[in-house]
Amino acid sequence: MTNKQTILITGVTGSIGGGAAVALAKRGARVVLLGRKLERLEARVDSIRVALSEAQIDYQDTDIATLVIDFSDMESVRLAAAEALNRFPMIHGLILSAVAQTPKKGPNILPSGHKVIFATNVMGPFLFTQLLLDRMQQSDGLVLHVIAPFYKEIDLDDLESIKKHSTNTAYERTKTMHRVIAAELARRYEGKISSVAFNPTFIIDKTDPEVKKRWLSTLVGFFFYMGSVFFAKPPAVAGEPMADLLLSHKDRSAINGALFKLYKRINKPDKAMNDEVLGKRLWDELVLLTGLTQE
Repeated sequence: MTNKQTILITGVTGSIGGGAAVALAKRGARVVLLGRKLERLEARVDSIRVALSEAQIDYQDTDIATLVIDFSDMESVRLAAAEALNRFPMIHGLILSAVAQTPKKGPNILPSGHKVIFATNVMGPFLFTQLLLDRMQQSDGLVLHVIAPFYKEIDLDDLESIKKHSTNTAYERTKTMHRVIAAELARRYEGKISSVAFNPTFIIDKTDPEVKKRWLSTLVGFFFYMGSVFFAKPPAVAGEPMADLLLSHKDRSAINGALFKLYKRINKPDKAMNDEVLGKRLWDELVLLTGLTQE
């Protein structure tokens, strides 16, 4: 694959998405930064240019674009997808790393009736991906799903964890769903696009003041942050292998449906990704919830 590809990155104001954006920009890709607030996206553009300058790369020749989107709002998702299709004739890759931060209290129901965590982490990214699939098929596109290393049983009768609310359970279920969706997308679109799951390990940008403010707002967050001081790895540790997956595979079909932990391909069967019955049921539920049957 040539390096001048257009890669859309969600969650780019976070440590993982930000690391991927820097790594891809350094390799000459056109990066499109997605997020809810334009000012934060513009700040990320500036930080990428600083990183390029420090690496002695002329950022004047680097193509960095922004796209405002709120994944908790399906109308915002549709508008952003339409804008992306209008602005980018080719879309070679999509990195899905946006997640809602765990709220202090719950269940945090949106006016739409959906839970914030579920809408932001699952519904919005699913809908956005579906709306871009036709365009991505024109360039043998690759969708990279950032996953977490744990597995949480999914209750198909309470997908959003509203009936039996537990913030941690709700969050962990959405992260498990990312594995399920990554595999189901790979099965359904085999030979058209490719889909992989990517475990970034424990990544924190310790230089970002927003990280400290976010995690130190709760007691649990405080202990998590203190653990990150000693054990977390910098964004580049995840960003570089993500860029490698997006740009270095001439035959993307060879990695379709695979699970990666940084550079390593994991061959051990994954429970969530191998559950084809769950994959079909979750997919069908999301099609209904996002209104795709009305397309």
